[in-house]
Amino acid sequence: MTDSQHPPKTPWSLIAVFALVPALDAIFRLGRIHPDEVFQMLEPALNRATAGAAGTLSWEWQVGLRNWALPGLVSAIIKFANAIGVTTPWGQRVLIEVPQYFLTLGMLGAVYRIAARRIGASLAMWNVALVTAWGPFIWFAGRTMGESISAAFLVWGLERLDAPDTKSPVPALTGGLLLGFAEIARYGSAAIIVPAMLWLLLSRRFKAFAFAAVAGLLVAVALGALDFATWGDWFHSLRKYLEFNVTSGQAAAQFGGQPWYEYFPHPVTDEAGHTRLDGGSIVSVAPWAIVGLIVWFKKGAPRVWLMLFPAVPYLIAICATAHKEPRFLFPMLMLVLVAGTPAFIWWAREQLSQLGKTAGALIAIGSVASAAIFFFVPTRFDVQRPEQFRMLARAHAGSTGLALLPEGLWGSGGAFYAGVGVPFCMCDFPTDPCFQAAMNNAVFNRLVSYDGQGEAELLKSPFHLAEVDGKAKLWVR
Repeated sequence: MTDSQHPPKTPWSLIAVFALVPALDAIFRLGRIHPDEVFQMLEPALNRATAGAAGTLSWEWQVGLRNWALPGLVSAIIKFANAIGVTTPWGQRVLIEVPQYFLTLGMLGAVYRIAARRIGASLAMWNVALVTAWGPFIWFAGRTMGESISAAFLVWGLERLDAPDTKSPVPALTGGLLLGFAEIARYGSAAIIVPAMLWLLLSRRFKAFAFAAVAGLLVAVALGALDFATWGDWFHSLRKYLEFNVTSGQAAAQFGGQPWYEYFPHPVTDEAGHTRLDGGSIVSVAPWAIVGLIVWFKKGAPRVWLMLFPAVPYLIAICATAHKEPRFLFPMLMLVLVAGTPAFIWWAREQLSQLGKTAGALIAIGSVASAAIFFFVPTRFDVQRPEQFRMLARAHAGSTGLALLPEGLWGSGGAFYAGVGVPFCMCDFPTDPCFQAAMNNAVFNRLVSYDGQGEAELLKSPFHLAEVDGKAKLWVR
């Protein structure tokens, strides 16, 4: 094992290549995992950048349930993009990805270091490779969602706190700052941060706890000041969040309540009365991480308690919360992945040395095959309607008005992907007013259809088919 007091130099150039994978997936595949990717980040940022001229503000942004930290940053990027002449939706999305790419880079650097301390520098890059091979990591890490950004800060921050104690307070201060940023990105991450701080106390690492707490307190004060500047009240968004999601039961009333076992395999009955087994979102945990956690019980196995310990109370918290969504699991699944993978690599090395090259090859093939499952078997973490979003971005060129069929507002790419200054409407059926307006108003010279909807009417309309991308079609007047 590597001497933890003299850790190896982080190979940033190689890690930078791995960090490109989720970034390229996000900007070239487009689509979205959840509407929040658009309407809790891109749309409020666009609204702020255009002084309210474009960009939908959902109800959260009207009552102050969110803070303006990340949308404010994205807003600044949009303004910068406009200033340098990058005005297309796709071009601006590329620029927005740049800081998230560096966040992913920092997080993967942490993944490397946490393995180097336990299994040595020669094997630590395998840890980075296996984390990057996990399908949900690729799909989430480059997305403009609170879960994606917060999870990266969490892994990076916990790794800094995992660093051996030295006279320097920098690792603990940095860890506290990063955990504070994770909380700002997503308030629900407190269910990970609080247990992590408790673990420092249980481990009798009082100095690390104190420095991390001071740094976190500084971030908290900054959040309060931001809320005061934007909402007119200290910690306005945090208090509204707690009221809505914890104390009042409004979240369950508005979005529906699910049983505590929703994330686990359980039987469900459809409208026709047929019962089937729902696998539950938690089955998306990386298979090799499960093996790694089993290996934890072997003598000498590398363990990352600061990652695994907070994951357990977080899982309990989201199971106890009535409103449940698969994306809520992602931060926990990332911690389990980072905690279990070093032990799996350690175990695989042991098998290779004891059983020979054949066993090593079988382990390698099995790892790759288990990773490939996520790319061929549908899960609830899959990116939705990527071709529709790509077509929306392409339709911007030459557009004076854009219609989308069939889609409602919350499933669309919003004004961000339609393009600023372009009249934009959505409809579910050809009989809807939006579709009729597109047929009869020459301002609407672009229409994006999906999954064959309205095709018979479009073939008789002033529009002609210009481009096809999977289920999405671009019609041009």
